[in-house]
Amino acid sequence: MGFWLRLTRREEMEDSAKIEFLWVETGRIKPNPWNPNRMSKELFDKLKKEIKRKGMIVPLVVRRIRKSNFQIIDGEHRFKIAKELGFKSLPCIVVEMDEKEAKLKTIQLNRLRGEDEPELLARLLKELNLEMELKELSVLLPFNQVEIEQSLKLIESRVFGGEDEEERKRLAREIEEMKRERIFSVVVSEEEKGKIEQAIYLAQMESGIDLKPGSALARICEGYLGVISKR
Repeated sequence: MGFWLRLTRREEMEDSAKIEFLWVETGRIKPNPWNPNRMSKELFDKLKKEIKRKGMIVPLVVRRIRKSNFQIIDGEHRFKIAKELGFKSLPCIVVEMDEKEAKLKTIQLNRLRGEDEPELLARLLKELNLEMELKELSVLLPFNQVEIEQSLKLIESRVFGGEDEEERKRLAREIEEMKRERIFSVVVSEEEKGKIEQAIYLAQMESGIDLKPGSALARICEGYLGVISKR
């Protein structure tokens, strides 16, 4: 049995939404076909370890699609992990909405979560680091060890008190840049690998600045695309 929680907007008292909390059998829950959210294997594996360790703490958000089935609005990755781990039933928040509303809500719940403020995140990581090793933190949190170390530099460089505002901003930008970086892998032959490495080296030398290999490769691609566009 679930319970009904009736929410009423102040502006429109007659427009209310029904929300029900239920434990639903895993086999009755279906992913939606439109979810645009993707998760890297690294983050997926971390989430899986956490759910295996602590269980499903955050309920799925679902809607009824047939009398006995439910469609996921938010929580598809948690659902996939729960299935892999053999969970028989899952905690769900059931809402009444049509497909159009469900699509809107999927995007909203994916995006409307806020972002970490670098300084506050660094302080929190520092507090945790007093009790836990970096390696353990990197296993439990959605950051790798290098990202955590970069964040902790904000504390270690003693720039939080405004003593060096430019250095603080530089480190904050560096952390944000690292969050945006992604690993891009391709399969090449040994001969092709040598050519790519040579091209990257030449691009780095030509730039005259400290250019990362990935940025050098992107610059090569930009040059090629420029040539193609003029044909």
